[in-house]
Amino acid sequence: MSPSMKPAASTPKTQSKTLLAANGIKKILGEGDGQVTVLKGIDLELRSGELTLLMGPSGSGKTTLLSILGCILTASAGHIAIGGKTTDGMNAEGLADLRRREIGFVFQSYNLFPTMTVLENVLIALDVRDYAVDDPIQHARDALASVGLSHRVDAYPAKLSGGEKQRVAIARALAGNASVVLADEPTAALDSENGKGVMALLQKVAQDPNRAVLAVTHDHRTLAFADRIIRIEDGYIVGDERPDKATAAAMATSHAH
Repeated sequence: MSPSMKPAASTPKTQSKTLLAANGIKKILGEGDGQVTVLKGIDLELRSGELTLLMGPSGSGKTTLLSILGCILTASAGHIAIGGKTTDGMNAEGLADLRRREIGFVFQSYNLFPTMTVLENVLIALDVRDYAVDDPIQHARDALASVGLSHRVDAYPAKLSGGEKQRVAIARALAGNASVVLADEPTAALDSENGKGVMALLQKVAQDPNRAVLAVTHDHRTLAFADRIIRIEDGYIVGDERPDKATAAAMATSHAH
């Protein structure tokens, strides 16, 4: 598809709502002869109740876009609104506050604190977000229960499998009721079985009518779990579809062979 062409409109799930909207996002890196336009005018909405995959080749701009959507990087041009609140005019402190309150991150490398237990790793997310709750320990336990790790609350990361570490990272992203979860290659470091388990969990997380999940991925095994697949190339969105489950499963199977 030509970058100047727009994909056919797709119908979102009924009663879903826009939790994050990005319009006209551009990102320019470098100066002078070394200047590169990484993103060239991205329009994107993340809607509640959906697991969206962002796919594209290396250098396509997907990781840069994820960082901008998560308020880690600022765009060179364009506008972002999260939970109805625009980032226009926000300074670094304001962006950090919005990121803490609304965004949960899941990273390929887990980013767990090795000297803290599983429970403590989730509790620290509540502290960072300054999330007020009557019983923070119970809130953290509930987050861990939601990812199937009630029995591992006192374990340290070194004693966990890769799949368990990623489940802790997802629990941490959920602690504080983030409305948008952004996952960067969440299955890249996992074997097939654990990768499928993590994607099934993200799919379940995305069923919350008050939450949207976006995962950047190269892994075609994840296609079967997607509600929506966005494709990016050379800084443009070149595809945006909501395949039915049979189609998504068939795409995943065809890429596996």
